[in-house]
Amino acid sequence: MHTFALDHPADLEGWRETARAAYLAGLQPHEVLWTSAGQPSPGDLFAAPVAGNGADATAALPAPVNEGELRVPRGFMQLAREVVCHRDEARFVLLYDLLFRLQSDRHLLRKAADPLLDRMVRLAKEIRRDAHKMKAFVRFQKVGERTTVTGDTREQFVSWFEPSHRIVRFKASFFVKRFTSMDWSILTPDDCVHWDGEKLRFTPGTAKPAAREDALEDAWRTYYASIFNPARLKVSAMQSEMPKKYWKNLPEAELIPELVRSAQSKMASMVDAAPTLPKPAMMRHREIAPEEPALDLGKVSSLSELRTALGGCRACPLHGPATQVVPGTGQSSASLMIVGEQPGDQEDLAGRPFVGPAGAVLHALIDEAGLDRDDIFLTNAVKHFKYQPRGKRRIHQNPAAHEIDTCRWWLEKEIALVQPKLIVGLGGSAMRGLTGRTMAIGRARGEEIAHASGTPVIATYHPSYVLRAPEPEAPRRMLLEDLQRAHALLAA
Repeated sequence: MHTFALDHPADLEGWRETARAAYLAGLQPHEVLWTSAGQPSPGDLFAAPVAGNGADATAALPAPVNEGELRVPRGFMQLAREVVCHRDEARFVLLYDLLFRLQSDRHLLRKAADPLLDRMVRLAKEIRRDAHKMKAFVRFQKVGERTTVTGDTREQFVSWFEPSHRIVRFKASFFVKRFTSMDWSILTPDDCVHWDGEKLRFTPGTAKPAAREDALEDAWRTYYASIFNPARLKVSAMQSEMPKKYWKNLPEAELIPELVRSAQSKMASMVDAAPTLPKPAMMRHREIAPEEPALDLGKVSSLSELRTALGGCRACPLHGPATQVVPGTGQSSASLMIVGEQPGDQEDLAGRPFVGPAGAVLHALIDEAGLDRDDIFLTNAVKHFKYQPRGKRRIHQNPAAHEIDTCRWWLEKEIALVQPKLIVGLGGSAMRGLTGRTMAIGRARGEEIAHASGTPVIATYHPSYVLRAPEPEAPRRMLLEDLQRAHALLAA
């Protein structure tokens, strides 16, 4: 029996090197074992581990009896990358068995009914599921900041996670791509991974650190409560996607019992409330009501006159299906103007901007950024709700470029009347309304953009993007940073 020692339990490269040497030496699958960190394999109590996984590990092997290079289908290495992360103690031997058989049966990976292949595929599926949970349930907490040698400030975050398998090395690159701009550490019982903006490091596993609270904890709770829909609650499906084993490390999990308990009463309240679609009586009243005398738009000199004029706008077809126009709200002397895309379902019914789920996120971030709500004018690039009816629901549709351009006169008039010192544009539609051109927010963030009036404009993400993003931490952080930047500019 030959036993090979690997550097760590998911050491694919070490296994690959020793498996190749074992095959060339003519070793059968039942003649090899693998262990890690110098520990004997549980599969053979009498096997003596071989130190290292390089030349020392293969020096004692018999002379090569198989000639030529090992060849495997492309799918084998992808399968191996996943399987080595599993906690199955036989994973390396199983991989070697599959490797061995592939040399005589090139089409083995297509034979789904093969018992060995079936077992390997099931192991890989468990790894992919565990990796999906890691991406979904890692929650970072801010622990500090550091100044780099170039003078830049980098925020430092840490997260505790308990995976079912050894997937930290497998998914580390995902977190590097997603959170490149911040320093972070993900701590687990098996391995820990650390990123400092330049280098990725792995260290041994550790015990769970002491619990601590930060601003992101409240943000996760606010976000989760805002997207929780009692009408679509299925407890069994929720627990399948969000198993209870992860709850103890999720800040939003403490809300789940109460949200589930109150779901039925909230759903009843939703049914009793006004329907989402405009009431027919409301629409008929608007159709038969005499038209208000048209205002001379050139003589509009106040926000109240502008709101009155907006009520009679028929410049584009969006006014037809909408319940009402949604003008901007705020003080006429506000220092900051925040421009969104268009009213949503709840804004259309209320007649005020940013009162729905995206508005809840925006108001929370405004407070977190230290901005004064009384010194902000909230409005949208498009003043009517564009939607597609689906049953009793109205599904949001993005306004077209010509609709934004048609409504641009009203936005320009709001800017002229309020004369803000600074404008924040939320999303691409808002930026088109402000500049007359289409731009990607990812590129526009950080650029010096000026409105035609000379007022500086900060381009950032819309809070609805935070709600629908698969991983909302990054867009939320960037939106907060831009609001904090707005606060700093106004203070200066």
